[in-house]
Amino acid sequence: AASEKKVSIGQLFTSSKYRQAVIVALMVQISQQFSGINAIFYYSTNIFERAGVDQPVYATIGVGVVNTVFTVISVFLVEKAGRRSLFLAGLMGMLMSAVAMTVGLALLSQFAWMSYVSMIAIFLFVIFFEVGPGPIPWFIVAELFSQGPRPAAIAIAGFCNWACNFIVGMCFQYIADLCGPYVFVIFAVLLL
Repeated sequence: AASEKKVSIGQLFTSSKYRQAVIVALMVQISQQFSGINAIFYYSTNIFERAGVDQPVYATIGVGVVNTVFTVISVFLVEKAGRRSLFLAGLMGMLMSAVAMTVGLALLSQFAWMSYVSMIAIFLFVIFFEVGPGPIPWFIVAELFSQGPRPAAIAIAGFCNWACNFIVGMCFQYIADLCGPYVFVIFAVLLL
């Protein structure tokens, strides 16, 4: 570490040597946040209410428990299955869950049992997130860069992640009010 020259954030963006790695680092962070996971976390109680769940607070607590359990499971899976396959499998599982959630919310007024479809889709969404797109972007950023540029790369990746998180957190409720039960179609398209 002492023998490697430190690289600044500016140098990361101006040097062609780091360009591809920086693009990958930023894209995995963007894909993580624009997957819709924080829309689920921030507004899950509201989503459960729309889905007709009697005690939405308990369902939201259940989401947190599932999130925690599958975070631990992903630690063991990532070394066995590989980062790329888990990341892609997680995104595809989240895509299918977003479609199921949309169908469940859209047909809720016609079929009361669609609330269960929506609820199961939310739990599956969180499971698939924690299996791949949750932890893997952080591994990838740390592994793409050697010791010299790593601190700057992690700083810009963290900034990108939190900026996208802020955008989702601030905009989701307005988009949900505008799109109604079809709000997760946007995330499904981004996941695809």
